[in-house]
Formats: sequence, C-alpha cells, structure tokens
Amino acid sequence: MKFLVTGGTGFIGQCVIRNLLARGIPCVAADQTRDEEAIAHLRRCEKETSTPLDVAVMDVGDFRDVMSVFIPHPDITHCIHLAYVMGALVDENTALSTRVNIAGMTHLFEMAVHRKLARLVFTSSETVYGPSQAPYGDRPVTEDDYCDPNSHSFTYAVMKILNEHMGRRYVERHAANICCTRPPVVFGHGRKRSAVMWAEHFATLPALGQPVTLPFGAATRDTWIYKEDCAEQLIRLALAKRLNHFVYNNGGTSITAGALAVIVKSFIPDARIDFDESKSETPLIEIMCGQRLINEIGFTPRSMEQGVKAHINEARQEVGLSLV
Repeated sequence: MKFLVTGGTGFIGQCVIRNLLARGIPCVAADQTRDEEAIAHLRRCEKETSTPLDVAVMDVGDFRDVMSVFIPHPDITHCIHLAYVMGALVDENTALSTRVNIAGMTHLFEMAVHRKLARLVFTSSETVYGPSQAPYGDRPVTEDDYCDPNSHSFTYAVMKILNEHMGRRYVERHAANICCTRPPVVFGHGRKRSAVMWAEHFATLPALGQPVTLPFGAATRDTWIYKEDCAEQLIRLALAKRLNHFVYNNGGTSITAGALAVIVKSFIPDARIDFDESKSETPLIEIMCGQRLINEIGFTPRSMEQGVKAHINEARQEVGLSLV
C-alpha cells in the first residue's frame, strides 16, 4: 500500500501525510512547488516513524505530469486529492483556477481509472450548499440537500459541484473507486494562505499574546472541524473496504463566534478577541450534519474545546511557549 497525496505540503495535506506515516503507510507528497519548511517537518516525521516518504513536484493541470509520478512509484494504490485553487484567486485568475480545479480534477479521475487505484478521495466543500443557511431553516444540512447553481455566489462552489458530477460519472461509466467529502470550516495552526485565515488567527494570535479581530459579528454561526480530524476522516474513507455513498459531509461543531471566543479565553483568560459587527455572518451554511460519515467510518470528531486546545498548544509549542 502506498498513498499519493496531492497538495501534500499544504495545510490539510501535511496532516494527512503525518497521519499516514504514523500508520506505517508509505507516501508520496506531491505539490506544484517545493515548500522546504513543510518538507523539513515531514522529513522529521518520516525519520520518527521509519516509514518511507517521497516528495514530488507535480502540476495537476498537466496530465503527463500527473502520470509521471508513477514512473518511480508504480506501487501507488490510493490517492487523497487536496490540490486546489481557492479564495479570491479563483476569480482573479480564472484561467489558472479552471486549469487546476477542473482539468486537474479530471486528470485525477483519469489517473484513478488508468492506474486502477483502490480508492481516490477528494475534498469538495460545504459551499456547494450555497452562501446561506436560510433555505434550510434551523436544522443540520445533509448530503441530500441541494442548492441550485443560480443561487450560488462563488465560482469556487460551482467548480466543486462540477467536480462531484464528473466524479459520479467516472464511478458509473468506469467503475472507478472514487468518493468525496464536503468540509466545513477547517481550523488549526499552520495555515499560510487562505480565504479563511480567520480560522487560523482566532486561536493562534491569542496563543501568541496578540489581539485578533474576526471579520464578522459575534453571533455568526459556522460549523468547524479540527484539521487532524479532517485528515483522519479522509484516510479512513480511503482505507475502507466498502463504502455506501459517494459523498460525505465532514460535520463538526456548529458554534457562534462569540462562543468560540469564550472557549479560547477559557485557556487564555487575557485573550483580546474582537468582532466586526458591521458584517453579520459568513457566506456559508451554519449547521452541517456529519452523521453519515460517522456511521460509515466509526470516527467522531473531537469536541471544539479539545480542538481549540490542540490548536493553541501547537502555536505556542512552535515558538517555545508553555502549553495550556
């Protein structure tokens, strides 16, 4: 068994690689550029676990580049695909985002067929449900809920809808073993660039003794999941012998920004956390049901308190501060 992880030196990708190495599963971490700092962290994990890790520079937008990774690694059996253009760059550079997000995803589907992978798991997004909780009322949004493309405000979300549609077609037409998840807000320390940097700053800045202002009001509600739990879900899906569905909500904890600040202050009493009350909410759903995935893989994400504590301690440990 050997895993290819695209976006392997990114925020979630590093969690996936570390988790796989801890399991004793060899990995190939593929990314478009070499992040030497991230690679150094992963090399230390490779040494600690005595599990082989290779690092490959791979452009998912080039099918030849995707397939060339199998020349030195013909024994790759699984893939977790995380390489994607996100945030404002999707509309700022439409040519790049289409090349990576649409053509690149298609190349991974083709790879799954040509290489007869045991499973390809890719991340879709909660944004496929649209920019508001309002159409669903005060209830958890499930995988069977749907938002018409005309109601979407993000090109990113519509790209994910197309990815899901194409993935289903590859399953139907080619019997490819493909599934996807729809993550909500993924939080944790170590995010370098994102449209949701606030999911890093809300805990990292207070952990380092710095104030933070969140770009929405205290009553804003979102569903949050810790990065390591998201990685665990992806890996369990990849390793499952049989799956009952194509798509899974990651789920997590639905919580207001004000309640989130209370949790941070329970560990860092003098934390300075402010809100921008001129912005009432994030353009996301608020309550996501993750029960389908819990039933499928037998794993329940940790509590928000546990996740925030882990986030804070990772940030403090990095700079040599005592843990909370």
